[in-house]
Amino acid sequence: MGLMCAGLPGSARPGGVDLQTVIRNLQAANQRLSGLRATVVHQRVNSQLGVREPQQVGTLRFSTKGNVRRLRIDYTEPQSKTVVVNGNEAILIEPALNQAFVSTTSEIAKKTASTSLLTVLTDAQQLSDNFEVSLEGDENLDGQPTTKLLLRPKGKSQYTRLEVWVSHQNWLPVKQVLHTRSDYTTILLSNIRLQSIPESSFKVDYSKYKVIRG
Repeated sequence: MGLMCAGLPGSARPGGVDLQTVIRNLQAANQRLSGLRATVVHQRVNSQLGVREPQQVGTLRFSTKGNVRRLRIDYTEPQSKTVVVNGNEAILIEPALNQAFVSTTSEIAKKTASTSLLTVLTDAQQLSDNFEVSLEGDENLDGQPTTKLLLRPKGKSQYTRLEVWVSHQNWLPVKQVLHTRSDYTTILLSNIRLQSIPESSFKVDYSKYKVIRG
């Protein structure tokens, strides 16, 4: 798969799961995954100023059918908002601002880090194509065994590095820390339920809001 284990003499740590096994299990989980529902919590911190933004909490739904990937997050804290990704189209609805921002996934990603979940949830092969991947070792995360990976982008990216914790229970990423030059965002998934998500769940009516296209 062309993985590069930067800074490591080998692809395994003593007593831990080796890198090739983690990637292989992550890919197998991706292939089996047709849909899931989970609680998502994320928070951005300005690493230069030490300023923490309010923690954002919501319900995540994800589905993949053929080559179409769909993601929806309905946030309840600190305020109501909805993010929907349907293929390459993405919508961010912010009732408090009475607006709906309709654009591409990459543009919405600039406004909310949660869309980065698609990178690891849907295609583990992208990891070897787009990142240098190194093994950081096994960690216990909220009572479940995980393996931590460090990803460094090979090409141009808004992120300088990504830290990803892969659960040994379902071989899905349950925690990510996304680093840019000025801040980092921590994303946690919990209450993960593997289930089929109806396609209708990803259709939203934003006609009552002021629509901004970008």
